[in-house]
Amino acid sequence: MIAVVTAISFSGCEVFVDFGLKSSTFELYHAEIPGNELSMMTLMLQGYQPDNPKFRYIIKYFDNDRCTGQYYAADTLKYEVEGTWSLPESDILRIKLDKFVDGDFKITKLDKITYLLKSESNAHGLPIQPPTTPLYLYNRKLY
Repeated sequence: MIAVVTAISFSGCEVFVDFGLKSSTFELYHAEIPGNELSMMTLMLQGYQPDNPKFRYIIKYFDNDRCTGQYYAADTLKYEVEGTWSLPESDILRIKLDKFVDGDFKITKLDKITYLLKSESNAHGLPIQPPTTPLYLYNRKLY
């Protein structure tokens, strides 16, 4: 029994360290529903301007399964929210953050600092039907 628990613990840690979530900061720079050209960030974040470094959504992951989301517009912190995260599988990030992100996301490393998180069933929290949609989140690791 101890050997099984130890094996599971170490196998999850390898990807955890590779993805670098523990005590790290990422910038969410693009969010989309597959097949829709509209940037969800432009729709959900008041005043958001894509490709403008003064408008950023920063996600900080802490080692106690807690995370925060911070939206900066024109370099001013507009709001901050708390959320939770976990790794139920070595390549699956379960995250609930802000009112728009709540689901299990497959982690795909695109390059040295860029990651795509894909969910087929994200609970978006909007007053529209259906209550869940696919969602792709593009992140770059800041530190």
